[in-house]
Amino acid sequence: MNVDFIIVGQGIAGTSFAFELIKHNKTFVIVDQFKINTASRVALGIYNPLVLKWFTKAWDIDKQLAYFYEFYNGLNIFLGSKLYSDLGIYKFLSTAYDQNNWLAKQSNSNRSRYMSSKLYSINNTGLIEQKFYGVVKSAGRVDVKLLLNLFREHCINNNLLINKKLKYEDLIINSKFIQFEHVKSNNIIFCQGYSGLDNPYFNNLCIKPTKGEILTIHSKQLKLKNIIHSGYLFTSNNNDYYSVGATYDWQDINTVPTLTAKEKLINNLNSLLRVDYRITNHEASIRPSTFDRRPLIGSHRKLKNLYILNGLGTRGILLAPYMSQCLIKNIYKGSPIPSEININRL
Repeated sequence: MNVDFIIVGQGIAGTSFAFELIKHNKTFVIVDQFKINTASRVALGIYNPLVLKWFTKAWDIDKQLAYFYEFYNGLNIFLGSKLYSDLGIYKFLSTAYDQNNWLAKQSNSNRSRYMSSKLYSINNTGLIEQKFYGVVKSAGRVDVKLLLNLFREHCINNNLLINKKLKYEDLIINSKFIQFEHVKSNNIIFCQGYSGLDNPYFNNLCIKPTKGEILTIHSKQLKLKNIIHSGYLFTSNNNDYYSVGATYDWQDINTVPTLTAKEKLINNLNSLLRVDYRITNHEASIRPSTFDRRPLIGSHRKLKNLYILNGLGTRGILLAPYMSQCLIKNIYKGSPIPSEININRL
């Protein structure tokens, strides 16, 4: 079987790059062993143009969002499902200072398109605090698990998936082609997230692994559709299920849920909700963050048909489509990769 790309990993990075290849009439095979606790599958799926701690715009967000809607609307059609909801994020502003700061920052033309010009209330008796919310616009939630499951199903049905963990010693690599099992490819791209730390071809990554934990609860009384940020993000998963998270831990790098994180998230829930709820799930995963908070894309210094797409951190939902587009343009049109995300900056 001959293809244009072998894609290692089917998280949000690998899936986004694969769909970008489809849009450019290129062929691929994905190598990925299914796991339930990868960073993409555990993620809340929230997309947000702001750094909410400071009410500032995220890096290069205008370009990312411009492509975000085009990309996910295309995926909606391709997979036959609604994958994202542009609900906005309701940022709770607990003090007069926070409220005035929001309104002052919003008046800046650089941020006004993403910040509501007034404060809102949420009329839901299940919330302790129903007033003083600033609304983040061009924000919402992607159903990441649905997206990954539907795209994986497409790949299985079309014999485009090898469901196993890649062993580097099983690769045949030279300047003309890469071979893995029955697949011969012009190129290979590693979209492995945290597990890419042991990749011998890209062993100089500045990845800063960060553990994150999320709680899922069930509450029939709440009936809330809004996404709320009040210390942590709180979002509906439909059918009276909700999730809260995620925590940050740079020391305990494993996928074992901890009592410490659980207590933090419960305390947050208890400060937010006045209704009864039942905890139904507690998950942990490891984000592939970087020390300079920028993604890693590009090709190997010597083996130019080896590529990488990694380091998406907490903003993978927004970054993955745009980074995939940047890399595809570089590979097939010769467009330069911006220096701040080019892996050769390391």
